[in-house]
Amino acid sequence: MRGAFLTFVIALSGGAACAAGLKDSFDSDRLNTKNWTTQQILSRQYQFQKPGRCGSAAIDIVTTDGDNGLECEDDCQRAELRTTKKTWPIFGDEVWYRFSFKIAGDIPSTGSARSVIGQWKGPGDGSPMIAQRFDNGVFHITVQDNNVRRVVARAEGDPDASLSAQALLGNLHRDEQTVNAINSLQSLDLFTKTQPDLSQQFFKQNLMDSLGPEAQPSDSQQLSQALGLGDPALVGQFNALSFVAEPGKYIGRADIDIETEDNRSLPDPRKGWVDMVYRIKPGRTDNEYGPRRPGEIDIWANGQKIVSVRGNIGATLKKNDPRPLVGPYFKFGTYRLRTPGTFHFQLDEFAQASTQAGLGQICAAR
Repeated sequence: MRGAFLTFVIALSGGAACAAGLKDSFDSDRLNTKNWTTQQILSRQYQFQKPGRCGSAAIDIVTTDGDNGLECEDDCQRAELRTTKKTWPIFGDEVWYRFSFKIAGDIPSTGSARSVIGQWKGPGDGSPMIAQRFDNGVFHITVQDNNVRRVVARAEGDPDASLSAQALLGNLHRDEQTVNAINSLQSLDLFTKTQPDLSQQFFKQNLMDSLGPEAQPSDSQQLSQALGLGDPALVGQFNALSFVAEPGKYIGRADIDIETEDNRSLPDPRKGWVDMVYRIKPGRTDNEYGPRRPGEIDIWANGQKIVSVRGNIGATLKKNDPRPLVGPYFKFGTYRLRTPGTFHFQLDEFAQASTQAGLGQICAAR
């Protein structure tokens, strides 16, 4: 029986390339369908911006008020390009990615919740194992351990404070009452930040003072009890994480170690091109087949190392639900809840390789 299972898994993996190389400068003004699939984007949702990051053009994915999206399960907007299957690596292999991106157009500082602008998905993933997100005006990167999510890097604020808030959420048990309490805490925090004058008309000053790291223990205790949260420290520290969409997904333990580099933040993609490099080596210690070791992720932005991530990354591979050992595959564009205005996600100089050297230099002489 065990031999039959292994034969099945090997057969599933047989069509995968070994970290197939892929490079696209988007300078031809035409989408290369050997590199990208269009099953989740309409032809009118992408165009080419001139000039690009280095060359003559970059791809520009445009989402407008009237756009819905392909394969949307709710009132969302979706316009994503995905790498073709022939370029997907064997799942577990080390793969390097490099690209430049920026965002433009109507970009609300609040209300842009659940906004994914790039993602890697492996076998069995519901939510992406790695995602670039832009929620409530903050560019950040998340990593998933099954159904528990963690922010591993962000573009503004204090990364260490975000880690502390997530550690406190990790001590909670995810149930309906706790999720509702965290959602209420987020709503209070965002309201007091975005509408301070109006907040003063509705809330007592000690409640507003409790939503921050300088809060008095008695104030935090009072709000914590009112919300049904056990640890009053979470009330004061949650503000460092209040920008995230779906904060309930951060509740519970995640076997993910996050090591930031000198507390560095990500660049703001609203201010110009951001050059990203990712090293991804998938794995989990509880996989029943496939890579049975901790996964590894390293991330650079604009030439600086930002963070290293180690641990159980993505979905656990179960023998009773065997899947092809291919991926992760990369998607980019827009996948978000409906948001007013016109949004531009621009990407250029994409490369995928099995080694860092294989990526080449961005903006190398042509």
